[in-house]
Amino acid sequence: MLPDMLPEGDYVSPNFSIILPDKAFPNVITVADASFFAWDYWRKGIYHNVYVDKRWQNMGLVNRDEAHILYNSALQFKGKHVLEIGCWVGWSACHLALAGVKLDVVDPLLAKPEFYNSVYDSLKTEKVVNEVNLVAGNSPQEVEILGTQFQRPWSLIFIDGNHDAPAPLDDAIVCERWAAEDAIILFHDLMSPEVAQGLDYLKQKGWNTIVYQTRQIVGAAWRGNVQPVKHQPDPKVNWYLPPHLESYTVSC
Repeated sequence: MLPDMLPEGDYVSPNFSIILPDKAFPNVITVADASFFAWDYWRKGIYHNVYVDKRWQNMGLVNRDEAHILYNSALQFKGKHVLEIGCWVGWSACHLALAGVKLDVVDPLLAKPEFYNSVYDSLKTEKVVNEVNLVAGNSPQEVEILGTQFQRPWSLIFIDGNHDAPAPLDDAIVCERWAAEDAIILFHDLMSPEVAQGLDYLKQKGWNTIVYQTRQIVGAAWRGNVQPVKHQPDPKVNWYLPPHLESYTVSC
């Protein structure tokens, strides 16, 4: 799919393969004004479309560019085990699963039928539901249980769960323990210094790191014989890094 087929207001790095699973998410809409988001670390002043689920509009989804960092990262792990912490309505999970991976998803909201059924139905529409294991539970406890139960390393991990400290750091610690020797761990919402504690931890442990200039900033830590995808930030945006990320290299 070509970049010029994207909805108006979206941006995706031009080197990426593009998918549009929108038909599987009939409740996902764009909002013209996201100023009602109360989170202190919501990045303002960027024209890219903001996606929300119209049933629960208090939380944004990964935007189109961020979703494609997930999808293109996952393409190199086809057939391998991947973990997602925090899926909300399944938008990010679907982009991961469409890359052909075997996906475990941990999210306490999956204990609520309205969330579980919504995620399940979207994955079923895209014909990937049989490759996704939906687990209702909290991280890091449920991640430890899954890791112990199946004794399988995860090759790609996406952390987008509880953003309040010490949760991101706790997630990073448990994910490092169960990551494959050749692995990438991705973080969303690195605009928050509390989320960045997880990436900082992996950097201190010797993992390679990089950040992606997207609305909320995605970060990657990797080790072994894998490489994070290269990403070209939207040249129309005057990008900056918050102080807590100024020591990181930006993918370009």
